[in-house]
Amino acid sequence: MTQEQTSSQKVDTGPLPPLPPLPEPPPPRRRAPQWNIIALGAVALVVAGLTIWWLTRPPDPMSDPRPVQVVQNFVAAVEARDVSRMLSYIEPTDIKRQISPELRSYMEYITDLQFDDETYTLLDNNGSIAHVRLTGNVRYTVDYGTVYSGERPFDTVFELVLLEGAWYLRSLQLPATEQQ
Repeated sequence: MTQEQTSSQKVDTGPLPPLPPLPEPPPPRRRAPQWNIIALGAVALVVAGLTIWWLTRPPDPMSDPRPVQVVQNFVAAVEARDVSRMLSYIEPTDIKRQISPELRSYMEYITDLQFDDETYTLLDNNGSIAHVRLTGNVRYTVDYGTVYSGERPFDTVFELVLLEGAWYLRSLQLPATEQQ
């Protein structure tokens, strides 16, 4: 380096002024007591547990409208004298196959069948077996060679079973017949 290069540099201005004093450090943060954290965790677990229970609990079986709907659909099929549709509501067992030909032959004799003032009542439902009461009046016309017709009150209880998510008629209590 030459003298000229160094003289073009600025002259040393001296020592740096002293730094201002450092601010006082903040007071140490108090740690929350351990029992507060434990209590907060326990409350969070309880709330999470109640939420999971509420969202995953099974619904009340008595609020399930499907057993009553199956009986209503069965009655509509009977009124229409549609044996295939009637059989679709019956529990799929060997008995269903056995009664199919008889039911078809009996329905040929019925020329008119109407249910009036029917009331459907879900008597009980435990989630797998349900009982539905059907009350009202039935008007009928039967032709066995001689035509019979009439109107009668009825009170019938249907037993339904839940199989693979669908309700089926298992049995029914027929009303007592009058001796003539």
